[in-house]
Amino acid sequence: MKRFAIIAAIFLAGCEAQPTDTMAEMRLSTADDFAPILDKRLMFGDTDYVVMSSDGTLTGDFGGVDTRGTWEVKDGYFCRVLTAGPRGASPEDCQLVVRKGDVLSITRERGAGPTFDYTIS
Repeated sequence: MKRFAIIAAIFLAGCEAQPTDTMAEMRLSTADDFAPILDKRLMFGDTDYVVMSSDGTLTGDFGGVDTRGTWEVKDGYFCRVLTAGPRGASPEDCQLVVRKGDVLSITRERGAGPTFDYTIS
């Protein structure tokens, strides 16, 4: 019996040490959902980033090019218009945003376009 208790304790300790993926994905679909990431750098790679502000503006740098625009939540999507960026001004693009931990997966064209991952820093 004593041997069983020792083996069970070792087995359970080993189970506790195993990593688990307990972070749930959360779709950001309201202004309140975006509140925790406002004024933080959303990094795309090592140097490119964007910052969303509570006043509805966004600023950033992509490829060494100043990036600016506005954002709002419409019909459950993050919608942004760029006034300046690597490709110049860009019309409104409403995007599906899903957060898992410190990673935002952003899919353009209301979830039908390409997906890009940003890290919250």
